[in-house]
Amino acid sequence: MPGSREGLGAEVFRELSTEVWRGLRVLFSKPSAIMINIITAPLWLAFFILTLRGFGVLTLGKLILQLFLWAAYAFALYSSWLWGFGGGIIEEGYEDILENVMSAVNNVFIHIIGWGIAYSIYTLLDLAALALSFYVVFGITIEVRDPLLLILSIILASLQLLLISTIYAMLVIRLRSNWVITDIMQFLMPALGGLIPSEASRYVMIINEHSPIAYPFIIMREAALGYPELPIPITYQVLYSVITVVSLLIATAILVRIFDKRLRREGKLGLT
Repeated sequence: MPGSREGLGAEVFRELSTEVWRGLRVLFSKPSAIMINIITAPLWLAFFILTLRGFGVLTLGKLILQLFLWAAYAFALYSSWLWGFGGGIIEEGYEDILENVMSAVNNVFIHIIGWGIAYSIYTLLDLAALALSFYVVFGITIEVRDPLLLILSIILASLQLLLISTIYAMLVIRLRSNWVITDIMQFLMPALGGLIPSEASRYVMIINEHSPIAYPFIIMREAALGYPELPIPITYQVLYSVITVVSLLIATAILVRIFDKRLRREGKLGLT
């Protein structure tokens, strides 16, 4: 019995490693996408600067610029995971690529997690592009007060977005029409996902305080800037984030299992 468990574990690790390597090869085989990220980051900065100057804000303090940087990274993560990673799964479903994947791996969830690990490495380029842009445009460098907490927050945020993106993709594939779910997600996530700093208004602070999916991004800003954004201890914020990620992991695993079983049994994509 122990031998069979070890064999199963080794097989899962081998399949996961294969999917991670395959994902990295595909992602880094598109240098144009990497260049687009590097080029568009300064353009977004120009947009925000012109908007602020339109409201009469001519100078920005160093702390505000650091806040902008991490807020921009939060939006970049959200955009990359939902529309990049989630959209990729949707394309695989529509183009019958998942059927081919199932012939190579025992569980679609392994494929999703493997590609998610590869994609999380790829999303670090967003942070590098933003850091370079802020240095070129404003002459500031990233300053992090708590590096370990920042790394933990990025891991939690990436895991959370991986799982949310997978649920989004499963629902889109099931409905065969993505505009309804996409419209809901693109308005709901920025509001509830902690992407907007609590300093924006007291209403945003209330939402951030009570939204479980907001905490990884709040922790990210708190770790980088060194001051509490919410009147909640960091340990509780981390605990809430871990509970949320585990809950999403269970929900995602159940949905993908239903998806996988139906596809293997009937050759149909869907959840019911």
